[in-house]
Amino acid sequence: MKFKQYINESINDKGILKACFMAGQPGAGKTFVINKITGGSVQPKVINTDTWAEFYKAYGDKEWDKYGNKIKTLTKNQLSLYLNSMLPLWVDGTSSLPNAVVRRRGIVESIGYDTAFIWVDTSLETAIERQQLRDRKVNPDEITKIYNNIQPLKDYYKHHFRNFIVIDNNKGEFTDSVVLGAYRKMSGWFTEPLKNPIGTMLVDRMTEKGDKYLTDSEYTMPQLKNLVEGWYRH
Repeated sequence: MKFKQYINESINDKGILKACFMAGQPGAGKTFVINKITGGSVQPKVINTDTWAEFYKAYGDKEWDKYGNKIKTLTKNQLSLYLNSMLPLWVDGTSSLPNAVVRRRGIVESIGYDTAFIWVDTSLETAIERQQLRDRKVNPDEITKIYNNIQPLKDYYKHHFRNFIVIDNNKGEFTDSVVLGAYRKMSGWFTEPLKNPIGTMLVDRMTEKGDKYLTDSEYTMPQLKNLVEGWYRH
């Protein structure tokens, strides 16, 4: 039995062909923000492209070569399946490599996705304090380095993404009213009609043919996996 028979998502579900990218330094609270503003009828899949690489580098783990290829293979296969089902996505990471972010946006837009961007803001002091409360701590010097590299990119991403949202997740700033406002905005974006002309034509064509997945007739799995290879290219 094919794997896709085990998943319910398809062309008929809400939120298809929507991908929201996120940026923020370690300790910014990106996962916390996602959990707070996710809900309702759309449940985006989280694509975390940076966590493992940052973890092994930060801890100087000499086993990175041993585990790295396995992690990459698993995440690539997972993303290929998500794209095949046109699932809504949260692309979570520090986004410290702007060329990679723009390349990934281009990949999903090329198959019909609408894209948005959430920038999660915190002060350096707050980011360091939150990291020290975690089980897997990151050296404050490493956090400072990443923070200084990321902050100048805010205007860059704002220029490249029409749908750009800033969320202040400093102490006392991410209040209930801010959470509710962000939730409504993102829920509305995930459920509004597609604007990408590639996506609208794709959905019309697949609906007419009765297709549910991209591999039913639009793409082959090797083609999708080739796109994913580009996604993880350094």
